[in-house]
Amino acid sequence: MDQQYLITGIAPAGAQAAQLLAGTSLDETRLSAVSKNSAAAGAVTGEHGGPSFSSSSTIMTGSSGTGVPGIGGSNASLSSFAGHGGAPDYLGGVPLIPRDQAHNFNIAIAEGRTLVMYKAAPEEAPHIEAAFRNAGLRNVKVFRPKEPLMST
Repeated sequence: MDQQYLITGIAPAGAQAAQLLAGTSLDETRLSAVSKNSAAAGAVTGEHGGPSFSSSSTIMTGSSGTGVPGIGGSNASLSSFAGHGGAPDYLGGVPLIPRDQAHNFNIAIAEGRTLVMYKAAPEEAPHIEAAFRNAGLRNVKVFRPKEPLMST
């Protein structure tokens, strides 16, 4: 698979992604699920694998200034607050998902829903997208790799 697309969908709270997709012919080795429980355990099921250390899991300390860890002294700026919009970062920077969409997914996961992801070849994407919708997943999206910029 030269170029991979990422198809995502959200399983409703309380629903088991595996049960929703049981009747499909999807390749389980390319299927991943992220839930609040899997993230708390430090694991993401499927190929995405293992714990991640993202900016939201970093402990910052400070020794002077405002008394807020990581904010103060000569290097204080508004950028110190970036990326901390209330929801934890359960995804840890999954490729192909834009930052704003990842934030929305993180909110859904924090509220108890499960994000289901599938890596697919471009020609498989419509079939996988339909399978996700037919299984009852919500907000099904297809993320494509960005086209490289052409130099002139």
